[in-house]
Amino acid sequence: MVVVGAVASLATLRMASPVRAAVGPGTVEVGAASVVDGSTTVALPPLGRIVASTHRAPVRLGGRLDELDVERLQVLLSAPRAQERITEDVQADLPDLLRRFVLRSLAAALLVGGVAGALVPRRRLVHAGLGAAGGLAGVGLVLVWTWQGYDTGAFEEARFEGALERAPAILEAAQRSVGDLDRVSGLVQTLSGQVAGLYAATDLGGATGETLILHVSDIHSNPLGVELVEQLADSFDVDAVLDTGDLTSYGSPVESRISRLIEDIDVPYLFVPGNHDSEENRATFAASTGITVLDGDQARVGSVRILGVGDPTFTADNRVSTAAANERKEQLAPRVLAAVRRDEPDLLAVHDLRQAADVAGQVPVVVGGHTHARSSRSEDGTTFLTVGSTGATGLGSFLVETALPYEAEILRFDGRRLAAVDYVTLVGVSGDFTIERQVVVDPDAEDEDQDEDAGDADGGTATEADGVGG
Repeated sequence: MVVVGAVASLATLRMASPVRAAVGPGTVEVGAASVVDGSTTVALPPLGRIVASTHRAPVRLGGRLDELDVERLQVLLSAPRAQERITEDVQADLPDLLRRFVLRSLAAALLVGGVAGALVPRRRLVHAGLGAAGGLAGVGLVLVWTWQGYDTGAFEEARFEGALERAPAILEAAQRSVGDLDRVSGLVQTLSGQVAGLYAATDLGGATGETLILHVSDIHSNPLGVELVEQLADSFDVDAVLDTGDLTSYGSPVESRISRLIEDIDVPYLFVPGNHDSEENRATFAASTGITVLDGDQARVGSVRILGVGDPTFTADNRVSTAAANERKEQLAPRVLAAVRRDEPDLLAVHDLRQAADVAGQVPVVVGGHTHARSSRSEDGTTFLTVGSTGATGLGSFLVETALPYEAEILRFDGRRLAAVDYVTLVGVSGDFTIERQVVVDPDAEDEDQDEDAGDADGGTATEADGVGG
């Protein structure tokens, strides 16, 4: 009976053991299951999990972060000694959770062992007692074995699964982040000075009284991208920043903390949400003192009227396929056209140009992002522009070794008309950068050389390009 109780209790350990409780700024679930090789698994949805061979006992321990109190975490992170405070909170809460886990496992073992003993042929009360004792002894011995042989050092050789496979490299890059931010700042300042000289030498300087709008997109939670935006905004003395979406990557609430960096930018920051920006993060950005969210709304920068229409889809959690999202945008394109006809903006800002499929000939300029690639075309008097990723596609390029470029463009308006576009490309933090000016031809202006100009880029623009190495 003792053996029967022990086997039954160990077999049902998975179902009996899970315990949830608040630990620090989050809610954690702890459980166990009988396996051949002992290990500990720490799950961090949706990023993946960490697996370490921490003990020899035939049981797998599991911990799972189920919820995160973002407001409490933000308070802790903003306080002095943030890391120490969080550690203290976790250390205070964790022992109680582990005690509850052990007591629940032992109580379940007692119950399951007793039931198993009572169900054997020729049932007697003593069988139930022996089964309960066997269950208690079996689970108790396994827990003691696990505790005595537990090796926390095994996490130094842990296996990462899911998105966390990149965690070691990302953490290593994060340790270098402060120095990299300083390097980016210096590089952009150097770029600005050389560009000023370039303009003076080539007569590319701006006209007096023009309105400058810095167009950025697809930062994808990369703080270096925000640093680049701040430096460009300051160096080129722009009147506003226009961000056409995907400020975040996963849509997780903790990513919204990037808004704190944006609050340091001294000019208005207009934000048009993208398909990686969740509803929760959109609301957080709207509440930020440094960001103005445009989603069906208008803003005015100088004399330029801007209509922003956010992406109607959220695809970061993979619940909506790319094909379904694209179809949704195309279905809603007539609504965007109706908004353009109603508000008569000088500039329409969307995340994905699919949203603006019907507006050719109805608005002078349309800008977007989404594709992580630069494009420029003219159709029926409307100039369509996309900018590459200002975050170099985000966290993946936080690893300095990558050669993906950070991209942005400065829209230069003469009154309400787009006169020129300055396209800036910075490759990693290597210092290689280029700036290219695209002069936009006024379709209403009389030009004796119209036939010759029609041979320039995109049928409606003339381009002057210069590269500057830094």
